[in-house]
Amino acid sequence: MTFRPLPYACALVAMLAAPVLAHAQAEISAAEEQRLEALARENAELYLPKSKVSVGFRVLSSGARVNFGNLGMVAFNLHPAPAADGSVDRVYDNGAVRTDTPRLEERDENNVQTSTPGGRYAVFTTVTVDVKDADGNVIGTEQVLRQVGDYRAYTPGLTRNWGYGAASQVTADGHIAMSTYSSTSEGAGAMKKEGMSPGIEFQYVRTFSRSTRRLQWGLLAGLTLNGINSKTAGSVTSTLNVRTDYYSLAGAAAPALPYVGPTFEDYVNSAGEVIQTNGLETTTPITALPDGHQETSITGGATVNGRWQVKGSYFMVRIGPSLHAQLTERLGLSASLGLAGAYAGTTYSVSETFQVPDLPDVLVGANAGPRRDGIEQVTEARFLTGYYADLNM
Repeated sequence: MTFRPLPYACALVAMLAAPVLAHAQAEISAAEEQRLEALARENAELYLPKSKVSVGFRVLSSGARVNFGNLGMVAFNLHPAPAADGSVDRVYDNGAVRTDTPRLEERDENNVQTSTPGGRYAVFTTVTVDVKDADGNVIGTEQVLRQVGDYRAYTPGLTRNWGYGAASQVTADGHIAMSTYSSTSEGAGAMKKEGMSPGIEFQYVRTFSRSTRRLQWGLLAGLTLNGINSKTAGSVTSTLNVRTDYYSLAGAAAPALPYVGPTFEDYVNSAGEVIQTNGLETTTPITALPDGHQETSITGGATVNGRWQVKGSYFMVRIGPSLHAQLTERLGLSASLGLAGAYAGTTYSVSETFQVPDLPDVLVGANAGPRRDGIEQVTEARFLTGYYADLNM
């Protein structure tokens, strides 16, 4: 009888038993997996992270509604000095009256006026001319004094330096009316409702309940930045305010428009030859000081054209408890309620102008503002507190 070695027999038994053991182990693993899935469904558990940070864009379906009130207020651009201040430059919306002194040609070396006040003075210059004989041949040259100008003399109490812009400024009693203008609001207003307002939002949620529960609670902190830009334009009717100074023409006729003195023409000789360009003064003097003043207001007398804008942004911080319900693996519902604080900063810009009566090219208010560009601005910032409620899916 021949005996096989024992190790070989054991190996043979193991090989025969292996398929049976593998089949049994597979059945146990599948059963365990089914048991765990059933246990999870029974306890309504689903794993969610403890902390969550999100960044997104928030669009407000309706932006700010801005009411612009008391429109049509345009301040006086110019403030001419009163007559009590003496002879000084005075500038108006429809003209100007400036100071006057004797010119260099009508003063001596001691700065004393040599021309006759109220009259005229001549200006001469030395020129070289040919000397001819009886036959017309040039036999030499000589220096002669020739008049090259005829000017109006300086007169104390009058000025040659002035101008005006409209025929309506000439009064029946021989004065020129110089005026400055402003407008006062008659309560006009405008409303502008802003459309959708996009912004950016940062949000952090910290969960304190078990991370595997479908219903969780925690703490929410959020930061939101949104812009504000509301603007409108149009025309409103306002009260016209007029301040007028009256200057006498001293019996002279008003010069033709447009007029900015002093004025000159070419000085010519008897033969019509031009001796000196702008050598003949045609200025009409006016009194250097106003002899009358008047202030009036005309209801509805000004049509003010304006552009109004509120531009800025607000930065909101919110913090409060949050609830999250995980409805399915891909769908969840979040709700939060708490405190909110917002820092809002806005700049109000306004540009309002109206035409000077009878001078459509001159606008009152066109030089307003610190940059003299007709735009005035007011900036305001404020911190506001309140509550918020948020629901997201």
